[in-house]
Amino acid sequence: MGAAKVCNFTENPTIPERGSDNIVFDPGNDRVEEAVTKRERSSLRALRTTLPLFILLLAVGVLTGCRKDVKFTDEGGISLDFSRDTVLFDTLFTGVGSVTKRFVARNPSDNAVRVDVTLEGGSPSPYRLNVDGATGITFDDVEILGGDSIFIFVEVTLDQSNTSNPFILQDHILFNTNGTDQSVLLEAWGQNAHFIKPSPDLAIEGLPPFSYIAGGYDENGVQICETVTWPNDLPYVIYGYGVVDSCCTLIIESGVQVYMHGGAGLWVYRYGQLKAIGSPGQEIVFQGDRLEAFYDEVPGQWDRIWLNEGPAENSNELENVVIKNALVGIQCENVPWRPEEPTSAAKLKLNSVKIRNCSAAGILSRNYSIEATNLLVGDCGQYGVALTGGGEYLFEHFTIANYWDYDIRQTPAFYINNVYRDINNVLQVRDIGNSRFRNGLVHGANESEFQFELSDLQPPTGLLFSNTMLRTTQSTSGSPYFDAATTYRNQNPAFVDASVRDFHIRQNSYAVGRADPATELLGSPFDLDGIPRGDNGGFDLGCYQWVP
Repeated sequence: MGAAKVCNFTENPTIPERGSDNIVFDPGNDRVEEAVTKRERSSLRALRTTLPLFILLLAVGVLTGCRKDVKFTDEGGISLDFSRDTVLFDTLFTGVGSVTKRFVARNPSDNAVRVDVTLEGGSPSPYRLNVDGATGITFDDVEILGGDSIFIFVEVTLDQSNTSNPFILQDHILFNTNGTDQSVLLEAWGQNAHFIKPSPDLAIEGLPPFSYIAGGYDENGVQICETVTWPNDLPYVIYGYGVVDSCCTLIIESGVQVYMHGGAGLWVYRYGQLKAIGSPGQEIVFQGDRLEAFYDEVPGQWDRIWLNEGPAENSNELENVVIKNALVGIQCENVPWRPEEPTSAAKLKLNSVKIRNCSAAGILSRNYSIEATNLLVGDCGQYGVALTGGGEYLFEHFTIANYWDYDIRQTPAFYINNVYRDINNVLQVRDIGNSRFRNGLVHGANESEFQFELSDLQPPTGLLFSNTMLRTTQSTSGSPYFDAATTYRNQNPAFVDASVRDFHIRQNSYAVGRADPATELLGSPFDLDGIPRGDNGGFDLGCYQWVP
């Protein structure tokens, strides 16, 4: 599909497809919606790649055709040179194969040698070897020409029966060269986890693989309505989509770590509910399941948290939560195959939430209500926050900062409109009512990071931006949606260091002292670090208070 475009009155915003590597799609026509459109039930009862554990890598040697001239020595005292003395695997989940690591064994002698190579732990070892193109645990008379070298490849899969958390598993590769013994240490840090894996019985063509976290049906076909709690005992690893079905609730306790395998997501279906309540220092974290340091800041490792509509008592709550490296952080919307549904009565409530490094969008909303305070959304490939269709929004003390530098971004950090095309290609114009954005800060690397497109066919009945810093080329003067006295355009936020994504503000920030001290939402009297607002003699815009 083409490059992403900013929304207008005749097009939907471009959004990544659920369960796909594609960056953009039309949400009204994706495979999930087409498959479920045909279903009448309110529940997801209708929802009906593993890589090879070891990729054989061959080390190609240069053969001269003059083998009769190769001289092998039985001389003692020859030691091989190793490119590393320890092969370390960072924290792995039990039962999940590692990446392949390699090292080189070099023969420093002028003459060829024959080397015996053995995996000390033998068959019970969780490690697997490939030595000079052959797999096994014992390799006799491996030939290394004078001044030449061989590659050794190593993988590991940790035993699920080990319940330690974490634990260390060691083994050695033993080398014997003409009576000289040497070894290379193998060490893996392991961690057991709760695994949520797709059920083959629920497979439906057109839908990503999924399983029920809460809900489903019993053996008599009766829908299960339940509350499931995830305690902070072990991490949780989701493969495919984990579904919280209608009439069910998932409670995630403080400190829980949720890891998503490639393409995985959490789906709270209509009339389901999510309550992820962390605490300062014990945040709940959603991220990819690659634990190597290289993947710490790689975006797009998993899909999204997808929240559908419900009654007011089913509001979804996230507090002290970190969401990172997804395709879309949170997508909240009425299910698209019910295009006439009103704005969801259930709200998304965010308090002290960080969303960052998403390939497409941090928050994508359509016909949904959101309350957010101490919200930080940073560095997304398309939008930081995109609010589309109808809705009701109360945002206080928020920072939306987009310095995405993986490629060129032509979309704003913050976008709001009230028009979209539904699944039937009908132009929908919805009301944005009783919505206020205040004490916020929108900035980024582009010239215009704030954009609004509102149709006169249904003018918002209660939308107001006040005490807010905006980087934008759009005019806000004379608009009923902006408080002229407290809308600050194109001023310097003076972040501590945007290059390393430190969005705290300095003393010279234009945001200092320009917030309205009156707040409505729980948590607003404190900043994202738990610092009382007003401690520096004033109240500052954004999620962080300047600290002298």
